[in-house]
Amino acid sequence: MTDNESPWWDSSKEQSSPNPENSSKNVFSGDVSNFSNLQTVSAPQTQDPNQFLISHFLIGLFLVPTIAAFFMSLMILWIEPGGVDDNWYYDSRYQPSFDDNYITINDEEYNTMTVDFYIPSVRDLDLYDIYDRDYYFYTSVNVWGEDWDDYGYCGFDIEWLGLSVQSDDNRIWYPMDCDGSLEGYNFYFLKNGQSITYATDYDSQIDNADVSGDIDPDLDGILIDFLPFIIPIAYLGMIIWSFVKKKKSLGLGLIGGIFVAPFSFCFIMFLSVLFWDL
Repeated sequence: MTDNESPWWDSSKEQSSPNPENSSKNVFSGDVSNFSNLQTVSAPQTQDPNQFLISHFLIGLFLVPTIAAFFMSLMILWIEPGGVDDNWYYDSRYQPSFDDNYITINDEEYNTMTVDFYIPSVRDLDLYDIYDRDYYFYTSVNVWGEDWDDYGYCGFDIEWLGLSVQSDDNRIWYPMDCDGSLEGYNFYFLKNGQSITYATDYDSQIDNADVSGDIDPDLDGILIDFLPFIIPIAYLGMIIWSFVKKKKSLGLGLIGGIFVAPFSFCFIMFLSVLFWDL
């Protein structure tokens, strides 16, 4: 007679044997929450374009207007005292002295007076080169007396270039037109680089000698002339750009900076006046 009931030691083995079906159901039992926590990725937080940023506002309100005011004041201080505008030049000498070197022109003896001027750009050009390039050139000598009747001057304009004389040392001199108290005297001059030598039969003190002229503008001069206009246009463009790019805080600061910029400009100019000559 066969006993179908398993012994107690066989039944324990049977109970401990894994059931494939039950095993597949319990793989994630008790571990689903931990697995999901490990796999969670935080989504990037997008910045609200309408959010007010105090740092951007302060940059637009103080930093940008101060920089713009600095460059504006720099342009004014540079252009006016420094003479950056090289289209026009002028220089003069007060009471130049005679050289006591005499030359002969048309069998007449003349005393000479050499004056060193600051003549930019055209210092190495002779008068014909200046005329051919359509530059302006003018030089004059002046005497002053106690009243207007004693005033006299002699001048030369580049348009009078056709007239010239030759001295006994074979140098070319150009006659000057005289008026006032110098009328009736002869004045000639020649240009040698930045020096102008005057020859005359006038034997009293000359009170003033000067030279002036202009040349064609160059690219640097044009840029400097337009910089005072470029800076405000760039500032306005920055305001428009800030609102287009939804940087509202910066734009509001720049609008407020319009009222701050004049005070910054005045303050920088005040400091410049105090320390410019130091």
